[in-house]
Amino acid sequence: MQSFVSTWATDQLAMSDQYDAWTSVLNETYGRWEVGRPDKSDFFGTVKSYDNTIVKVIDCMCDPCAAIRNRASVVADDRETLTIQLVLQGHEYVDFDDEKITLKPGDLLIWDSTKPMSFWVQERLHKVSVVLPLQRFRSWLPRSWFSIQHYIDGRSNSGRLLAEHIQSLSTSVFSGGCKDDYALIDATIGLLVNALNIENADGPKPLRVTQLYHTKQYMMANIRDPSLSPTRIAKAGRMSPRYLHWLFESTNETVNQYIFHQRLDLCARDLLNPRMQHRKLSDIALFWGFSDATHFSKRFKQEYGVSPRAFRKEMSSLPLNRHRVQKPVESA
Repeated sequence: MQSFVSTWATDQLAMSDQYDAWTSVLNETYGRWEVGRPDKSDFFGTVKSYDNTIVKVIDCMCDPCAAIRNRASVVADDRETLTIQLVLQGHEYVDFDDEKITLKPGDLLIWDSTKPMSFWVQERLHKVSVVLPLQRFRSWLPRSWFSIQHYIDGRSNSGRLLAEHIQSLSTSVFSGGCKDDYALIDATIGLLVNALNIENADGPKPLRVTQLYHTKQYMMANIRDPSLSPTRIAKAGRMSPRYLHWLFESTNETVNQYIFHQRLDLCARDLLNPRMQHRKLSDIALFWGFSDATHFSKRFKQEYGVSPRAFRKEMSSLPLNRHRVQKPVESA
């Protein structure tokens, strides 16, 4: 039976070789980095990794160190990934996309491989990371994935839930408990999306923001219903249709456009799911609230540049970690 688990430790090496070996392992495990030299000659580090090319789980401990991921490093990587990192011991200081973040035990960092970043560690650090295909995350949040928050407080309810999942996932994969990579990926992204919820942001929200959030929650809960309309949504929210349209002015989408785009995105996600490759296109369209399969196919091609059938065929012919789905730029 094939094993996807590997282990590495500096105590297996001569002191003079430890940091150079650590630099190599860091690049192999987390992507390309420019690593600085430590202040002392001896260096402690361990890396335990589960890697089946689709999903990766890394348990890492290391002494103080620092590294930079510049534009050249980003370009040199052969795949785009999303990393969810949980700090178990020590502190890590990160500069990601011009955002300075301090991580303490229990905190989570969310970063993707498309942007430069740097980190430095001033005391022994222990962390667990889950590395997922960025394309998969994009299919969940196609219009906002690039603007998510990168720090999640592990003390919040949703943050604690995600942190517990990361720790449980680590224990499971290292003991041979991973049976379905695709289910594992979607379960992890689902908990991440929950932790990134607008309700988790600090400070009071303006009434308009709060009302818009709850209105969208209602719309998503009823997105499969073909009869979902602005009139029905306004009535459910105890507001006038005019007020409802005013709420959506800040989103650069009308109410109907939002419904339409959400349904298209959900259909696209199902088309990317290898577990649904034999499901009819019309069944997927009807399931997510489209009342006419022909209309769905026409609008899908307008949005994604290819027909649903071609989209599914093209994506299924590529490894999951090499998908590149580019959608037309929307006009404001």
